[in-house]
Amino acid sequence: MKKTLKLTIPVFVLVIAAAVLVFGPKGTGALNPNHDCSICHNTHSAPGQALTNNAVATDMCLSCHGAAGSSSLKAEVHLGSTYGAFEMGCIDCHNPHDNVPNWRGGTNIKMIGADLAGSVGTITTPNSGTVDVVFESRGTDASEPSLYSFADGDEDGDGTYDNVCEVCHTQVSHHRNSTSGGDHTHYVGQTCTDCHPHDGNFAPSGGGSCTGCHSTAQGSRRAVVGEFSLASHHVLAGAVTSDDCGVCHYEPLDMATYHNNGDVDLMNPDTGARLTGFTSFTRNTSSASLESWVTDIQDNHCMKCHDSDGATFTNFSGNALRPFSSGAKDVPNTFAQFDTGNTYHHAVRGTVGNSFCNSATMVAPWDSGGPHVISCFDCHVTSGHGSSNQRMLLTAIDLDTMESGTPTNDTGISVETFCVLCHKASEYQTGSNNSKFEFHGSNQNQHRASGGNELGCLGCHGGIVNYGLVPNGTARGNIHGGSFTWPSGTWSAGSVTPTFMVGGWNSGWEANTSAGKDGCGGGDCNHPGRADKGTPGKEYTQIAD
Repeated sequence: MKKTLKLTIPVFVLVIAAAVLVFGPKGTGALNPNHDCSICHNTHSAPGQALTNNAVATDMCLSCHGAAGSSSLKAEVHLGSTYGAFEMGCIDCHNPHDNVPNWRGGTNIKMIGADLAGSVGTITTPNSGTVDVVFESRGTDASEPSLYSFADGDEDGDGTYDNVCEVCHTQVSHHRNSTSGGDHTHYVGQTCTDCHPHDGNFAPSGGGSCTGCHSTAQGSRRAVVGEFSLASHHVLAGAVTSDDCGVCHYEPLDMATYHNNGDVDLMNPDTGARLTGFTSFTRNTSSASLESWVTDIQDNHCMKCHDSDGATFTNFSGNALRPFSSGAKDVPNTFAQFDTGNTYHHAVRGTVGNSFCNSATMVAPWDSGGPHVISCFDCHVTSGHGSSNQRMLLTAIDLDTMESGTPTNDTGISVETFCVLCHKASEYQTGSNNSKFEFHGSNQNQHRASGGNELGCLGCHGGIVNYGLVPNGTARGNIHGGSFTWPSGTWSAGSVTPTFMVGGWNSGWEANTSAGKDGCGGGDCNHPGRADKGTPGKEYTQIAD
């Protein structure tokens, strides 16, 4: 019995010593009282080194602290692929036994620092070797001092970036462990895990939301959340949420791969398929050919939502026609308005048969070699969040004032400014060949707002609510295209109008009348009829100079 006892005691002592050598701090520091040794170690049948209950130390940690564990703290390892594949396990950053001192003389919190050097906390980094680490504070937004926090940006001015997030970073955009590249101002001194959670591989998530990060400008990133409060915007009648971002953006479906990869990745809202990524969305109007990525986004993103069934895949509201969280308004079906079978349409889904759109009437690049097609972004801003202009147009038009019935000449001039982005001002603003008609000659200037047409081009074209005796409110919003039929009581009831000839001053328009003449009447134009209709009125033919 004595012999057996003498053999057993030294073996047991050696086992405990081996565990301490591998996992324990060098020295005599006490173990964490919250962890009984048997939680991690097994004296006789442990599969891992140092008699650990798991062959892989990280698996052992995550058995309690992981997403499927029983602890209130949910954690995952730090991994990624953006800067090359890597994985940082739990004991790469944490000492499994207790808090350790740091090289500045303080004590690290959250058991940060592996204490491999035998005296102070260190981390063995992927690219910078084994370095000292300091983590004494979670940061100012945790009601703690920001100095020696996750990433304090060298607040103490000693030229050393040794906080727990900084010590490893050599390629990221913010808080590297040196002064070369990147910056040290990104939410400096705050709690990094509010936006880079430990249970999400530290991938950026804006504190559980896209809006947490994207509410402020950072580098080339705009403060896009504020754009949803501009004069016109997506997400009506409510604050934008992270779910709203997922209606259009692909990143929420695969944050690890596509978020912060240098591209903006949109998706098809009907299928969820990722579209062409881009860094800065622009429309090059110096070329008559539409860029492939412009048509990809227009046809497979914008038009897949602005159609008859809305966003069937990416809506978070439960209503495909009202996909955003506010659920305030159905998306307009502009896809149908651009149908090339309509009696009039802008040339988005295909070319038009309007003889007035030719090399003499259109500006570059649409003034030669046509007919051409255009994109949504020839009229609307490329930012999909919001715009200072109504209807997210490229120039400011006060359409609300127009439709309220109180326009001024300035209102009409703003319409002209917009329309002549594509249509020649020399033709349509000065009353030359292509815009001079009988009884509206150039001397009268009735085609110009400065001549008394407070609606500008929309006085006759494009679907503003009628200002005359007979309303044509159903014409509103037909600027994209349509096959408007004049309602009963109008001057040309039952007729389908061509070439956008439905506007604020008209209550009737017919084309191809007797002697090839077009007819306009009714409304505030004060032309109640036509001679060939049996009532006084005017027929209009284009005048050639």
